[in-house]
Amino acid sequence: MAQGAKLFADNCAGYHGSSGAGDGVCAQFLIPHPRDFTTGTFRFKTTPGGDMPTDQDLFRTVSLGLHGTGMPPWKFLLQDDERWALVTFLKTLSPGFDGEPPVPVDLGTEPAAVGDDMIAAGRTLYVSSQCGQCHGADGYGDGRSALTLVDTFGNPIPPRNFHKPSHFKRGHTLRDIALTIHTGNNGTPMPAFDSAFKPEQIWQLAAYVHSLGTLRLEASGTPASATQGEELGTPDVVVKLTERNWKYEPNVIRLVQGQVARIEFQPTDNGLGVGHGFAIDGYDQSAFINGALVQRPKSVTFKASKAGTFTFYCATQCSTGALHPHMNGTLIVEPAD
Repeated sequence: MAQGAKLFADNCAGYHGSSGAGDGVCAQFLIPHPRDFTTGTFRFKTTPGGDMPTDQDLFRTVSLGLHGTGMPPWKFLLQDDERWALVTFLKTLSPGFDGEPPVPVDLGTEPAAVGDDMIAAGRTLYVSSQCGQCHGADGYGDGRSALTLVDTFGNPIPPRNFHKPSHFKRGHTLRDIALTIHTGNNGTPMPAFDSAFKPEQIWQLAAYVHSLGTLRLEASGTPASATQGEELGTPDVVVKLTERNWKYEPNVIRLVQGQVARIEFQPTDNGLGVGHGFAIDGYDQSAFINGALVQRPKSVTFKASKAGTFTFYCATQCSTGALHPHMNGTLIVEPAD
């Protein structure tokens, strides 16, 4: 519990707030807003309707993050035991976890293969269940009710465009989609269809929705090579720069004039969904990184040709002003002897 509380304070409170109410100092800049854990409203789970999520559900979300949001996949940044400690602490933030352990839904056996007949049956269910009222006749999220939808907190919540798999926050596997159809999305207009469909019908509808988008696999997640400035050769100094809670660590970099430095930048969150960057006033042409994401680090190599004190800052969507006043640091280049 103590470990989870500390990990939450260090990594999560800036967004979810110290009490978990979704009111951290960075929350106002995020769309969608961070989860308010105190309400006991959880969307991405394997349990029915308004039931609380299982421990494994929480662990999965902490580990894999949520696509298209500022919630990163912490499996790349925290060990298994640390993520389980976070789960233990998260369960103290809502009284809903005080009851009986939640039970996952039974989806039956996942189809071994999806054929055209199964997709066609899903399309028929899509039409007869009036899914198009929100998601549009062809699944583009442009249904008649699309602009009127809000979540339980009163925030506008557009229906999913099924043609954009990267926007599926839970994930775009057939099982992920089937779970959402079965359990609904608690706190949103998306209802649970477990009482309306048999398990095989849920799989059919999931197959149709899945067929509307072609999943494009992202890069492998290995660190990006320092393509900018690579002609400078092996660097004299390598600086491992980290972003945490929209602050740089370290926030002071010291070099000697004439040194070649490589900045290896790894964010711990995805900011407003487009990552973070790095640039240096006075070195803008030679030291610039844009759109680094969790497990998608970027690097840049440059020569400290000018002595002096310079400000480095986020080049993606942050600033050194009112938006992110701490997303900056100082580069000190000492004159050569």
